[in-house]
Amino acid sequence: MKYTCWALSAAVAAAISSSALAQSTEFSGDLRFGYYAFDRDERNGTNRDDGQWRLRARAGLLWTINDTYSVKGRYAARVHHEDNDSEFRLYRGLNGGSSIQPGQSTLDELYVRARYGNWDHRIGRFQSNNRLVGVAAKSFSRTNSTSWDVGWTDGIQSTWRGPNGWNLTGIIERNDKEEGPTNLRRAPLGFDKSESRATYYLALDSRETDGLWAQRSVDITYIPSSLYYNGYAAGLTEDYLGITGRLATQVAIRNEMTLVSGVELAYAPDTPRNAVMNLPGAGDADGFAWQVSINLMDIVPGHSLGFVHGENDAGWLLSTDFGNNASLTEVRYAWRPMSGHLLEARVRQREDLIQQRTALRKRSEQDFYVRYSISI
Repeated sequence: MKYTCWALSAAVAAAISSSALAQSTEFSGDLRFGYYAFDRDERNGTNRDDGQWRLRARAGLLWTINDTYSVKGRYAARVHHEDNDSEFRLYRGLNGGSSIQPGQSTLDELYVRARYGNWDHRIGRFQSNNRLVGVAAKSFSRTNSTSWDVGWTDGIQSTWRGPNGWNLTGIIERNDKEEGPTNLRRAPLGFDKSESRATYYLALDSRETDGLWAQRSVDITYIPSSLYYNGYAAGLTEDYLGITGRLATQVAIRNEMTLVSGVELAYAPDTPRNAVMNLPGAGDADGFAWQVSINLMDIVPGHSLGFVHGENDAGWLLSTDFGNNASLTEVRYAWRPMSGHLLEARVRQREDLIQQRTALRKRSEQDFYVRYSISI
């Protein structure tokens, strides 16, 4: 933890110093801190509860070379009030997780960007998200750095900005043989086959601040030779394909208050066997997932309230926000007291959809947090 704090201070000082010396550089940063607690009924019949003070700090520097090219790097650290693993690591992958560990730090952005005409390209390490809009924005396909997490995407991203606000985005993401991808991919997906070293992602989406449609989006994720549908020991693989669609509307109610309602649907045609997922019954696990979101934005200026409920079958293996074979219900309050400041409070319930064959009961968890974020 001492190393993490020292390294973060050095990065901030260096960025501020560089920003003062050159007009072509721009410093950015954010700080998120708060308290998180949970109460969990485990599948083996035991109960666990805990509470943690958490902190995430990030400091970035953008170097604009000319109207076309720019370079950005960002240092990120994640800290809990106890049980920290304090070290700096430049990961190639996150080994099946969605974040570095508490106390660790890394570079979560380091990329070269080129923008010209309708095109926007990035190569290196960057953030990539495609979430259903709302107070508690979530996704079944692509999410980096949720909550206090520090994650990223290693690869190449190209976006074509078309007419009427429509964007077409393609990503080729690197999957490391030993440490896996940098986005959360759930078992039994594996990446030891040479064909599985890249994830291919294509999205068509439109987001608007005026009119009825707040969001319209469809995306496809394709990972060749990655699905061990009979388990890792069998050694047989299939390609894994995930298709996701999002639709959200916005309706003015009174004054500045707006009702934003959305739905996201996801489907994977090829899924692992029920036996591999430790579920009862013969055949393949279901591969459907869905969520609905209802939000009252600016109930009074700066105050918003959101509700989300979603269910994710065992065969959908791409979501960071939703565990597979699990339901999620969440209520979140958000207040923006001033520009760059955000206070959030969340209450969430998660539970297994189907009881596992070897479990005494379904796993069930209730958690809450209160956190404050400052961005500059």
